[in-house]
Amino acid sequence: MKQGGYWFNRLRDECQSMSPYIRFVRVKLGFYRIYYKSAYIHEVYKEMPEVGYDMDDLDPRFENQKYYEEFEDRAELTRKIKNYVEGYWDSFNRIQRRLYMMLHDKEFNTNATKAYQQHYVK
Repeated sequence: MKQGGYWFNRLRDECQSMSPYIRFVRVKLGFYRIYYKSAYIHEVYKEMPEVGYDMDDLDPRFENQKYYEEFEDRAELTRKIKNYVEGYWDSFNRIQRRLYMMLHDKEFNTNATKAYQQHYVK
């Protein structure tokens, strides 16, 4: 069963065609981590747009932490803190680049394998 939007499912299909060792692991709040074998590659959101964009609107409610904790979606809050919504093309290019580096750069492969190895996700 496919979850997420059209661009997320397309990214998942493209990654599977690049390598059968790429897997998506659901973290929380609609975010997924992408691994190649046991190495961390990238993190994406399930409702990604085609093209990413910066969030430059000023939201006065963003100043009030209590309001967000009570009423707002935490995934949207995380994206606002990052101040950037990553799109399909951004993610696809980054995954392609990191997969190439995993296969051809031994130091990068070692660092990516160690990343998030002992990280506990609540």
